[in-house]
Amino acid sequence: MKNHKKKLSVILIEQGVVTREQVRTALVLQRTNGKRLGKILIELSHATEEQIAAALAKQFNLPMVNWETVSIKKDLFSLVPREVAEKKLVFPLELQDNVLLLAMADPLDLGSIDYIAFRNGLRTKVAVSTETGILMAIEGYYGSSGVLDNILKDIPSYENVEFVKENPAGDLEETSPESLIKLSEAPPVVKLVTTVLVDALKCRASDVHIEPRDNYVQVRYRIDGELRDIYKYPKALHAPVTSRVKIISHMDITIRMRPQDGRSTLRVEGKEIDLRISTLPSVTGETIVIRLLDRSTGLLSVSSLGVRERAFSLLTDFISRPQGMILITGPTGSGKTTTLYAILQQLRSETDNIISIENPVEYRIPGITQVQVDTATGLTFPSALRSILRQDPDIIMVGEIRDLETAEIALRAAVTGHLVFSTVHTNDSVSSITRLLDIGIPGYLINAGVTGVLAQRLVRRICPNCKEEAEPPEAVLGLDYPPLKACFKGVGCPACQYTGYKGQIGVFEILELSPDLREAVSSFVTEDILWDVAKANGTTTLFEDAWEKVNHGDTTVQEVIAKIHRKSFRGPANKHKTKLLLFNVAEKDSALIKSVLGAQGYPVLSASGEDLLGPVKKYHPDLIIVDGVQDESGSLKTLRNDVQGALTPVFAITDAADPQTESTGFEMEVKDYLYRPITPQKLAYMLYHDLKK
Repeated sequence: MKNHKKKLSVILIEQGVVTREQVRTALVLQRTNGKRLGKILIELSHATEEQIAAALAKQFNLPMVNWETVSIKKDLFSLVPREVAEKKLVFPLELQDNVLLLAMADPLDLGSIDYIAFRNGLRTKVAVSTETGILMAIEGYYGSSGVLDNILKDIPSYENVEFVKENPAGDLEETSPESLIKLSEAPPVVKLVTTVLVDALKCRASDVHIEPRDNYVQVRYRIDGELRDIYKYPKALHAPVTSRVKIISHMDITIRMRPQDGRSTLRVEGKEIDLRISTLPSVTGETIVIRLLDRSTGLLSVSSLGVRERAFSLLTDFISRPQGMILITGPTGSGKTTTLYAILQQLRSETDNIISIENPVEYRIPGITQVQVDTATGLTFPSALRSILRQDPDIIMVGEIRDLETAEIALRAAVTGHLVFSTVHTNDSVSSITRLLDIGIPGYLINAGVTGVLAQRLVRRICPNCKEEAEPPEAVLGLDYPPLKACFKGVGCPACQYTGYKGQIGVFEILELSPDLREAVSSFVTEDILWDVAKANGTTTLFEDAWEKVNHGDTTVQEVIAKIHRKSFRGPANKHKTKLLLFNVAEKDSALIKSVLGAQGYPVLSASGEDLLGPVKKYHPDLIIVDGVQDESGSLKTLRNDVQGALTPVFAITDAADPQTESTGFEMEVKDYLYRPITPQKLAYMLYHDLKK
């Protein structure tokens, strides 16, 4: 083996597998991470495992292992313990004439070869195999035992279940559990993992959690957004279960103290399920979370998201514009990705170039160029976004905005003629604007680039099979909640697994950056003040939309109280402490003020006559609004000469700006003016400029 003539890189270049530039890149990475050159080329997708193994076999003049034809004897396993096989990626194939044939992914690992030879007093020979081939053999042959058979004997077998391996060309190569293990039945561990995944699909789970405890392993499913304990299995099974999961998701089975991410595809009765798999070391063992994405369910349309009436009209208007940024906000698991995919699917056409940057790509949409972030190769959100802008895009989707650099590039793209969609993690629509300000985006760029914000949550839907009308729960009786027209609940049935809920429904809050809101953003006002302007412009909050869905019988009061903060209904603190008095105000103006400010939670009282001081002493208002200045000058003088009314702020309504009127008013200490025609926006300015002070 030491007399090889050519380097691995030379052989791969001669075979046309890689280019010289790709080899140079891999060699640079090798100096930083110390991995084998072949493994780096595989990770960069420049070569397949089979191509690297074939090149190694040629380099060292060694045979290649054909796992379809080998016949393994179990008495060989004592010669190479499982922990050695997993750590060194070596597998005993054959013992003949005191010579042990070993399958190895790295035939240059002379230390392992010498150790196995010395340990057993045997001579050794090497055959080259792919890592995956060795790991599958280890998992298949070492994993089966009588103890496991007894533990798992009652687990049902599922037919028509197979794992699908994606090759670099994108074609699917099918590998069923039965074909992985020659000359024996599928191992019990394979059976257990398959059962967990298929059972999760039957339960409509979105995620599977495999969590080791001190003495057992807990399996939980996330169904309709809620985690449920499903069953437990012995702690002794966790190591082989973890190995099985890592193998199907192409992770490194030997790494146990670092987090890993992988993916796989499961085909069940013709349906393809994408698996996104994450492992995390903990004090009790490696925790596994598997996200299940069912390709067969398809993508939702925008009209089926559950956005109602005015909000749907606004959203439709936003996405039909030729440029600008639309932000989708909400916590993890609120359905942001589903909404983005629904929008992109509606927008795709032959005339537009749509490019997305995602981490990871969850669903593949025909007709859209989807780029997956890969920090290992330097493909980050900012670097990908810069490259995309040179690809002549019309519509851009940025999976998430986390930092100033990404936000600034995306906003400048929105300003320069692109329609941009992205997500942020905030509690509501208004806080998305303040988040952009907090990370350093100037207000003028937000005003120029952002068209609107859609905040959303998911709440569980009442099961239609066991839905019935119910009394409002005690939690809302006597408290400051809106009145309920109707109240429903699910009593529990087999269709919903006796939970009363089946499926989820979206709750939405849409914010348009109107001229008034843009001016407020430019004024560096607080978030509560932004909310005042947004509410004055007709924004329906998450809580209000959720409460409407309660009235329609879509979800329950308990679900809304648990998932949606009711602050958005009650309004910012301190609003109810400000009492307004309207004095001699025209009926039309009085009706508008009461409609707007009364709906915001401000007590609004009215009085008329020649005496202003009397109503002031009776009602003790925090702010007074009078109609005109000249006609009320006597009342205002009386007010200012009284201790109780001397400091009460006064607003005056007038038809137009007039220097003489303003001069008289300021002598009477009129704080500011409301010019006709009065609009909700003007009242909103009054709120955050004066009532907040």
